[in-house]
Amino acid sequence: MEIIVFLFVAGAVLLLLEPFFPTLIAGFIGLLCWAGAVFVVYGRYGSTAGHLTLAAVLAAGLAGTWFYFTKLPTSRLAKPFRSERVIPAADAGKLYLLRQTGVALTPLRPGGVAEIAGQRVDVVTSGEPLERGAAIVVVAVEGSRILVCAA
Repeated sequence: MEIIVFLFVAGAVLLLLEPFFPTLIAGFIGLLCWAGAVFVVYGRYGSTAGHLTLAAVLAAGLAGTWFYFTKLPTSRLAKPFRSERVIPAADAGKLYLLRQTGVALTPLRPGGVAEIAGQRVDVVTSGEPLERGAAIVVVAVEGSRILVCAA
């Protein structure tokens, strides 16, 4: 009887520790412990006890999975592991520059530096060279690439 209780408890503890280990080993060993406990019950106590144990293990597994995916992410227990920061999209950083005008601070052949909306930014033209001091307008922002043309 002790081995069955040990396997159930060890399996539950390992399954609870799985989120802290990135390799899925703890969860796999925990499931093996639960399977071992079910097999031991089948061997020692017969099919009726084995069926009841299997049903209990499946119910515990389903309840744990439901809790893990629905309740745990918003619980106080998960608060230290939850990030509240919003990560912006890669191209969201300079979208406010779109259709803004500025001045080329260096010759743009096709890349260079310009002042747009009071900021020095790296820009690129679509191929046409522009001289230093030329008036420019931002026509596209794609990630960190700011495309300009003559105003």
